[in-house]
Amino acid sequence: MAPFSKEIRTYTFSEFEGNNPSFSLRRLEDLYRMKHGESDIPHRHDYYTIIFFEKGAGTHIVDFTEYPIEDHSIYFIIPGQMHQVIPTSEPKGWTMKFTDEFLISNSISDKLINSIYLFNEYGQSPPLSINEIQMPVYLNIISQIEFFSNSLESYTQEAIGALMKLFFIQSNNHCSLHKSNNPQLQETTNQLLHSFKQLLNKHYASMHLVADYANKLNVTADYLNKTVKSITGKSAKDHIQTKIIIEAKRSLLFSEISSKELAYELGFEESAHFNNFFKKITSQTPSEFRVLARQS
Repeated sequence: MAPFSKEIRTYTFSEFEGNNPSFSLRRLEDLYRMKHGESDIPHRHDYYTIIFFEKGAGTHIVDFTEYPIEDHSIYFIIPGQMHQVIPTSEPKGWTMKFTDEFLISNSISDKLINSIYLFNEYGQSPPLSINEIQMPVYLNIISQIEFFSNSLESYTQEAIGALMKLFFIQSNNHCSLHKSNNPQLQETTNQLLHSFKQLLNKHYASMHLVADYANKLNVTADYLNKTVKSITGKSAKDHIQTKIIIEAKRSLLFSEISSKELAYELGFEESAHFNNFFKKITSQTPSEFRVLARQS
């Protein structure tokens, strides 16, 4: 991990991509050389990011979960996720950045984004591995996006939007997460997961029980747990706990907040309850995590 910074930096789209207000395609080789091969510092964006490694080596850290960078892999990062790319050699590939406005203006619905389960939250963002047969399909789509990105012809943004929708559909077809063969059941469970995630993002500091979310979603706690696990591999309880831990780690690493203050912010009545919860999940106390994480 890069040297400790008191505040995690959130980059806005306009800071780096001022010429295009909503979409950017850049080669990883160019970014690597621009940074002279140095690693990122842990940071987050206010926009979506896709990192397509045609070739690569190193580590990609997403919300404190480490993944090895490998050839033929694609990472999907949602707005607000903390991540850090640590390359050990010059990569080959592309990074695509786009905003909510880009999705809206190109009629790319939330349903498409959420149904493919690639933009996953709470530290669960493994890369999508692409096999040799499918690589040419992806490379062809990206080649066309690159062509239109550099074009001055009319309707270039519409062409890019259409190609990105095709990219999402292609990724959907090869997403490794479980999907039901029953379209009607899949539609119902997809919507339930999406609604659960929305509630969790909003209420994680005040609602810690599966039953709290189940009541708002008009289902039983058991049904919510089983449904979420059938899609993501993790129960609703696991998602709630992981979300709280991720937010706690962010605060401990990038601020000077005390454990007692943090416990209150995260909805724990007693700091001892928070400390016990944190240690049970991470095998470290909050103080131990802060010290060790800042030394690494």
